[in-house]
Amino acid sequence: MKRITTLVSISLCWLSTAAFGASEVVVTSPQGSVSATVSSSPAGQLTYRVVRGDGAIIENSPLGVTVNDVALGRGVTLGHATRRSLDESYRSFGGVHAMARNHFNSAAIPVTHKKSGMSYVLELRAFDDGIGFRYIVEGQGKRRVSGEDTGFQLPAGCAIWFQTNTANYEGLYNRLTLDDVEQDTHMGPPVVVELPRDQGYAVLTEAALFHYSGMTLKAPGNVSGPLAAAFQDDASWELEGTIRSPWRVVLISPDLDGLVNSDIIHNLNEPPAPALANADWIRPARGFWHWWSGKMGNWDSVAFDRQHAWVDYAAQFGFECYLVDAGWEHTWAKPGKDKWALLKELTAYGAERGVGIVVWKRWKTGRTEGIDMEGLDDAASRRDFFRRCREAGAIAIKIDYMDSESKEMIDFYTDVLKDAARYQLMIDFHGANKPTGEPRTYPHEVTREGIKGLEYNKWSALPAHHYASLPFTRLVAGHGDFTPCTFNPDMLKGTTFALQLATAICYTSPVMFYADKPELYLKMPALDVFKAIPSVWDETRVLAGSAIADLAVLARRKDDRWFVGVINGRSERSYELDLSFLGSGRYAAVQLADDPARPDNLIRRETTVQVGARVPVELNAGGGFVMVLTPLK
Repeated sequence: MKRITTLVSISLCWLSTAAFGASEVVVTSPQGSVSATVSSSPAGQLTYRVVRGDGAIIENSPLGVTVNDVALGRGVTLGHATRRSLDESYRSFGGVHAMARNHFNSAAIPVTHKKSGMSYVLELRAFDDGIGFRYIVEGQGKRRVSGEDTGFQLPAGCAIWFQTNTANYEGLYNRLTLDDVEQDTHMGPPVVVELPRDQGYAVLTEAALFHYSGMTLKAPGNVSGPLAAAFQDDASWELEGTIRSPWRVVLISPDLDGLVNSDIIHNLNEPPAPALANADWIRPARGFWHWWSGKMGNWDSVAFDRQHAWVDYAAQFGFECYLVDAGWEHTWAKPGKDKWALLKELTAYGAERGVGIVVWKRWKTGRTEGIDMEGLDDAASRRDFFRRCREAGAIAIKIDYMDSESKEMIDFYTDVLKDAARYQLMIDFHGANKPTGEPRTYPHEVTREGIKGLEYNKWSALPAHHYASLPFTRLVAGHGDFTPCTFNPDMLKGTTFALQLATAICYTSPVMFYADKPELYLKMPALDVFKAIPSVWDETRVLAGSAIADLAVLARRKDDRWFVGVINGRSERSYELDLSFLGSGRYAAVQLADDPARPDNLIRRETTVQVGARVPVELNAGGGFVMVLTPLK
């Protein structure tokens, strides 16, 4: 993310505005692999259909947005579409790979609601790995949106992976066939679809969620109906001027590699302003934090006198930051020094050692763990807090407890990002909703939670299949602050050290906070590997054998070095790792494998390998494997 560049290559052409008649508009992706058809039924219902090859991904499904109690998808006529194509490349902000390509054909389709006379535009973009569409209702003054008719009619025989926590998105992903999903179940996107007849996968979600209420998906009242757009945090919301919905996204891929590497969600967001695109204060980072390894409800771990040791550890590991979590504002005080003076003292100490300081903040004024805390919900107070953090030398803010995606809360997220850019502060949203590609526009959003992370092992236990599901479910939507990697035997909860280490490779978070005490990492035979794992990648490949919640095998490259992470979500097994992804030449390989006798141990082996080699791997139940491959000169 440092020194992010602007467009590398771009081509833009406008095509005929009268290529099709008013009854049907077809938009085909650049290589012709995906097409979407928008039409008006004989009854005047606006619908769409998505096809890849000769198989339907989305069957005929309703469209429409309700404005001032008028359902604008019912009783409509279509006008002539305005078409364009775009092909651009840009530095990726997602952390999965270094460069992204935004290549699509699009149509802006005029739609008229006959009874009211209201007109709007349905904009649709077709990519070779999916489609996005949105509603644009021009106008002035205040108007009220009270939902959409948007639906996703999946073909018969599908199964879906989904989670039902639609407040802060901290749910377990489970698999059900469509017929088995209980009526009116609400699902927090992304919803991952296993397509029938070996057609691969689709993902249903939204992109560019700004100035609107967040979309969940509701199971139909009957098994033959579509998944329906729902807005659980708002019965309605008021907007002024032109209404632009977020993009509704159908991502399509024949395999898991395509899901992980898709850029659609980021592509559907606007590029950053030049000042953000090239900002040298936006940097990937790795860091420690004290909360996870401390005692719940106890402020001892945040005591000021203990912070310098954490900074020292971060420097020792070559990490770029350290997170001071909840409690610092209320426990930091010394004679003649308030919390701001002490924060400045800590940031100066960190700067001398190359370690930036991140601080926690509650979003709303209220009580946390029995203490009254001032929040960031008041704009003036928020800007004052950001100013003080900047003057004290902090590099980022972790903001917590939003637990909503109401229109009001979505505006708060955006306001935070705008204000943080002014004060050159990176942002980590916790207690947050799903990502929708925001880092394309605001690259200083460097991670967000919206994920059931390792914190749950403090009071319960994450099942092994959850670890193996995340790269192909929640993390398809964008970065996730999982806070990985415990080396505390008491906190493994059915996993192994090898699995825990593999999550640091398999999970994407441009700023990665490691959960445990540095003293525990220092004891392991994986210390050199642990220090070397980056937080952003030049290239990512999902390897053969991967299956959602069963086995995750990812190879990720940074510069000329490859890191392989394997997460086993099921019972013990043997796996053969194919190194065909390597370039020519020979590589020094460090392997860190499960100890079949002890989950809290790693078996280390160092070898030399080359492209095409096959490495046998024995995996414990809930186990893992890590390999680092460095080319030999």
